[in-house]
Amino acid sequence: MFILLVIIIVVVGAGYLGFAFYQRRTIKMATSVYESKKELNKIPLDDEFALAKKMNLTGESKKKYGQLHDKYQHYQNQMLPDIEQQIKTVKADGKGINFIKTRNDWQKANQTIKTADTTLKEIQAGLAQLYDLNKQHQHAVSELEKKYQHLREDILNENASFGPSIDGLEKMLADIEGTFDKFTKLTKSGDPSSADEVLTDLNAATDKLEDYMKRIPKLFASLNKEFKAQLDEIQTGYTELRSKGYQFPNDHFDVELAQLQDQIDNNLDLLTKLKVEDVTAANAKMAAAIDRLYAALDDEFKARPQVEKRTGMLGEYIKHVRRQNDDLAKRLQVLNESYVLNHQEIEDNHQYDRQITGLEREYRRQVDDMNAGEAVYSQINATQKKMMTDLKELENAQKALFSSIIDLPEKEQAAREALRKFDLAMRNKKRRIDNQNLPGLPDSYQNSFASVIREINQLDEDLNKAHVNIDDVSKQVIIIQADMDTLEERTGQMLDNANLAEQTIQYANRYIGSNPEIASASVKAQNYFEKQYDYAKSLKTISEALENQSTGAFSKIKKDYLAAKKSRGNVKPTAEDAENDD
Repeated sequence: MFILLVIIIVVVGAGYLGFAFYQRRTIKMATSVYESKKELNKIPLDDEFALAKKMNLTGESKKKYGQLHDKYQHYQNQMLPDIEQQIKTVKADGKGINFIKTRNDWQKANQTIKTADTTLKEIQAGLAQLYDLNKQHQHAVSELEKKYQHLREDILNENASFGPSIDGLEKMLADIEGTFDKFTKLTKSGDPSSADEVLTDLNAATDKLEDYMKRIPKLFASLNKEFKAQLDEIQTGYTELRSKGYQFPNDHFDVELAQLQDQIDNNLDLLTKLKVEDVTAANAKMAAAIDRLYAALDDEFKARPQVEKRTGMLGEYIKHVRRQNDDLAKRLQVLNESYVLNHQEIEDNHQYDRQITGLEREYRRQVDDMNAGEAVYSQINATQKKMMTDLKELENAQKALFSSIIDLPEKEQAAREALRKFDLAMRNKKRRIDNQNLPGLPDSYQNSFASVIREINQLDEDLNKAHVNIDDVSKQVIIIQADMDTLEERTGQMLDNANLAEQTIQYANRYIGSNPEIASASVKAQNYFEKQYDYAKSLKTISEALENQSTGAFSKIKKDYLAAKKSRGNVKPTAEDAENDD
């Protein structure tokens, strides 16, 4: 019972403390709303409305002022009373225990104050704009008045520089000043909003006038002085060069000069109408056309001395290449009687001749035009430069062709010398073989020997033809030399095998009576030697049997043989000999 009483007391106490805390918090919330409301009163809109009213606004500005004033009245008559009522509601809610309602009322009051604050700031900004526009326009009136005074003075003082545009510029300035008067009246009457719209157009028109006044003098100067002087200079230069025999490609100087003069008149007419952009574009095209005419005069003037200096040299160069090609043709004719020319040498020479003929024809035409006073030197200059390049290429081609045929007799002589050496070498080879008194030669060796003989005979036949094909015989020499080297190696190997087989059989005879293996090997070796002419197999058969009977015996026989061979100055041991030595 006692414990229950304590719990009741604690719960009641806690509830009392919570309620007391809530009331304190509610009072604080109400106070914060009130303080926020007090901040609204710090914005001095009454003073600002009084200041704006003194501006004696009219028109759109007065209408805008009325709208701002209505919004301010709404703020004072409705929004402020609502805020007062909501503050009272928050304070009243604090005496009860409905926490949720109290918080909702507090949030609603705060939102209303924010809306009111926004409204006041919008009103204040609108009033400031009216005041600032009025102030700006009053300043603009003063500044524009000074600017137009300067513009009038500039037009008056520099009227000559504007040429036919002067009347248009004066009218443009007069129209602007009329707009300026309208702007001034609106500003003084207290309608800054309408005046601001006029000011935008006024500034655009003024900027355009100032731009024209800067650009027109340059455009007029180009048309009235620069272009006319240039056209006169071009006409004078053209007339003088024509009197000295100069010609021009597609000569339309008179027509182009007349067209440019007409364009000057047309552009001056456009300036009268203040078509500044059109004149700017047209002047740029005229400048480019005048530059082309100057370039045409300059090209011909500079080209003539170059052509006159090069013409004599070019003529000599053509003669030189012609003589060289004729000499080449004669040499080819002689060589063609003895050799097969299978690289289109004669066709190439004929092609060179046709090219030279074309160059000669073009050169004569140029000289005739110059003598007749009808030469277009810039064109001739370009053509002569290409002709010099073509002649250089022709000369190099002639040299290359000459180099390819000049050594044909020398190559023929070298092939004949090789044929003589091949023939002598084969005779010596046959003599070496005959001196060995061999019972016969292997079929494969005889075939190789006969093949080389056929190759040598074919070379001899080809060298004795009416027209020698140097390319072909040169290839034959290379092939025969390779086959000769191979045959020489086989010959040396065959003779070495035969000599060694013969010596080894003789040495092995001492073991025939005591060694059946050697006796049998000796019979086989002699059969390979005398019947089959397979000296390598004969040597292999008897040498292996001898080594089985007496190790090192064959090696000594071979070593003594090679030493004796070397002392006689015979051919070096073959690769197989060296391998067997190992």
